[in-house]
Amino acid sequence: MLLSLYTLLAKDEPLEQAVRLAAEAGFDAVDIRQAEDGQHLPNGAPPAEGERVKALVADHGLHISGLTTYYRLGHTDAVERDKHLEGIKSSMDLGVAMGAKYFRISGPTWDPDICYELQRKMTRDQAIQIKQMAAERGLVVTVEQHGGALTASAGQILDLFRDITNANFGIVYDPGNCLREGYERPLVQVDMLAPMIKAVHVKNAMSKVADPPQEMIPVDQVRLDLGILNWPAIIEAIVCGGYEGYFTLEDFSTFDSLAEKFRWNVEYLREIEKSLPDMPDKPADTGGW
Repeated sequence: MLLSLYTLLAKDEPLEQAVRLAAEAGFDAVDIRQAEDGQHLPNGAPPAEGERVKALVADHGLHISGLTTYYRLGHTDAVERDKHLEGIKSSMDLGVAMGAKYFRISGPTWDPDICYELQRKMTRDQAIQIKQMAAERGLVVTVEQHGGALTASAGQILDLFRDITNANFGIVYDPGNCLREGYERPLVQVDMLAPMIKAVHVKNAMSKVADPPQEMIPVDQVRLDLGILNWPAIIEAIVCGGYEGYFTLEDFSTFDSLAEKFRWNVEYLREIEKSLPDMPDKPADTGGW
């Protein structure tokens, strides 16, 4: 199993400290956050900054698994669509410079002023354009499974992207996100989404009581072994299906320190790895699965 740390978990620390903590905990790689707030990389960062970050990560014995942005596809407003496409293009060049293989964007939000079928078509058209941009740069674009977007459930993802996903375009499978919206049984999700999965986010949560009404199910973030999700079973289903990509930690539960959190999670995931059955023959490299 390839273990990566999403640097969002060390958002209050400088990137150098996040990378150091990841190396000390035993991760293989880091997934670098890029956002408008500039932590850990600002939007519009030039390729030279990517080269600097690549060297920094290598100095700690790690590599960069991916670049995670907050650009979104599926905009129905032409100005916003073009703004995000230009941002995606710029960040893809940054990702190439830093040696990232995976490049995350967000799925569309629902536009109540445009019928779903039209928004679906616009999303698919933009996805085809973005996956061509990725292919030209040797990247794998991943759209995250996430509440608050039209990619909350496995069913929605299939409807949006069926017959579009390929070696350069797929999804971030995040069963922790769909505990709040879009829930389907995790092993059913894996079966539905298997060829699309290019990256996996690892976290857990437990539902909690809250005052109604609630648009999303309220949850508490908890340790991987204490929540609704059965991570040993999920990982076995994914890995035994032939997945060769990263398991990226996105654990928002509370520990005494980041160092303890990162170390505990690596140890827990490595214990799961030891219990996995013998793996099948590896399939051809399709960018994750």
